[in-house]
Amino acid sequence: MSLVPPVDTLLAIDIGNTRIGMAVSDADGIHDTQRVGGQQQDRWRAALEETWRATLGAGERGVVIGSVCPDRSRAMSALVDDVCGVPPRRIRDDLPLPMELDIDNPGEVGVDRICCAAAAYDRIRAACAVASFGTAITMDCVSGDGRFLGGAILPGLDACCAALHERTAALPRVSPAKPTGAIGRNTHDAIVSGVAYGAAGALREIVEQFAVELGEWPQVVITGGNAPLIAELAEFVDSIVPDLCLMGVALAYRRATAEQ
Repeated sequence: MSLVPPVDTLLAIDIGNTRIGMAVSDADGIHDTQRVGGQQQDRWRAALEETWRATLGAGERGVVIGSVCPDRSRAMSALVDDVCGVPPRRIRDDLPLPMELDIDNPGEVGVDRICCAAAAYDRIRAACAVASFGTAITMDCVSGDGRFLGGAILPGLDACCAALHERTAALPRVSPAKPTGAIGRNTHDAIVSGVAYGAAGALREIVEQFAVELGEWPQVVITGGNAPLIAELAEFVDSIVPDLCLMGVALAYRRATAEQ
């Protein structure tokens, strides 16, 4: 991997399965966050231009991309070259991962999972469970000494709702929401209850199993579009960090410069 120039301000880009997040990362932390649909390429340029404008006045500027979608990553890289005039650095291609992996197949794990885990550990500096409630639900475990140990992957809340509608003859298509109670008194409410409490219950059970294997209770950090809903149903969650993955993407860049 080539040398990575140190910068004062970063434009961090997180390319997920459903959405693309962009934000400025500097001494003030993560700010000027924007999110656009991954399939809405007609909106990428405007979002990128607006976020890049928020870096004006900074000294040295750079762009870093973390992605789980290779095709979108290539398209975004070309757009960054055009809009920003600087070559973007892509995690895994141009930058090393931001934390040590202690798993069977390091090449299989998504950059988003590693970036979320690295950002959470960077804040906590202790064993933690990091769950992202997006298109998929990922629940990952980080050891007390900062190693990514792997975790569990489940269907996301929207995917569960869609599957119930598409794979049955009569169940309606509903959207994830906070249940009015565990006992759904109609089909809509029964699905809402099952999907939401099911995800919260899965989080509880999997974190408990993490604790058994770790020998200690990890701090629980959650992120993703449905994280606020889950936090209302899971009192054991320690913190919600909406921009956790973007924080991890920026962290990967800064660690790469520090280790040169």
